[in-house]
Amino acid sequence: MSVAARTRLTPRQRRFLQDQGYLVVRSLLDPADLERIRGRLEELVRQTVAAWADEPSLDTSEGCVVANFDAADPDFVPCHRHPLLADAATLVLGDPWFIRDLDLRAPIPGCGEQGLHPDYGEEERRIGEPWQTLSAMWCITPFTRDSGPLRVIPGSHLRREPPIDMEHGYATGMGPHLDEVKIIAPAGSVVMFNASALWHSGTFNYTPAARLGLTVHFDPVTG
Repeated sequence: MSVAARTRLTPRQRRFLQDQGYLVVRSLLDPADLERIRGRLEELVRQTVAAWADEPSLDTSEGCVVANFDAADPDFVPCHRHPLLADAATLVLGDPWFIRDLDLRAPIPGCGEQGLHPDYGEEERRIGEPWQTLSAMWCITPFTRDSGPLRVIPGSHLRREPPIDMEHGYATGMGPHLDEVKIIAPAGSVVMFNASALWHSGTFNYTPAARLGLTVHFDPVTG
């Protein structure tokens, strides 16, 4: 069975996602969908960078092109309706869940590095299950070691103690970490991770083109 035809995670994938806090599924997006999405996002990046050049006072968001999209946009429906993502969301969030957000973060050449962080603060961050969110980052362009890929600290979503020296502030998480894993994957792959609790960050883009990562955020229905 091809990756694209799968509707459920394998037992091994389920264990890895729960234990490590992330999972990479390679070459999942249909090539025609990938080509259409890449073309649209590349044009958005081109227009945004041109606007920065024309008006230097605009917020460049750390040298990254950022944008939010409507989940109902037909171009992006394949990124959140894939049954493999639905299976993963039900596994870690429970049922029911909903799509909270769909966003782009595209570091341009020479930019993109972040300090390691979870998306939720210490008082909000939950250890264990169910997760507070599942983020699915699509590699619209290849994630290579030099293109500014996502990095994660495996298993850090299960540990209360931060993996960096918090006493000296955010900057302590900017450099390389002994336990980090850089996500290297071909275009069309998806990285599912616990953004609310797993320590992660973007990295520096050394290549001559923007790295395109489109992320869908799934949250549990509460109340």
